[in-house]
Amino acid sequence: MGFTIIDTLNLLALFIGIVGSYMMFYFSPVVNSQSYLYRREEMERIRKNDAHKNKMVRRGMLLLLISFVLQAITIFLNVALK
Repeated sequence: MGFTIIDTLNLLALFIGIVGSYMMFYFSPVVNSQSYLYRREEMERIRKNDAHKNKMVRRGMLLLLISFVLQAITIFLNVALK
């Protein structure tokens, strides 16, 4: 049994989600708090906090991309092995 219209639309929606999450991952702006005025003592802590936020945003988007890819693989295998 081959792909039905529902299976095809489901895979298409997942691939659109994959592309969208990759675009958000690649083109998302960097968290930067330097547009405000801070004292020199505060700036080092704020830079470290910004770097941590950037790292976590990137990791979260990467996990979202991986989940979309795994969902697409399972749907494809489910249909292919029917």
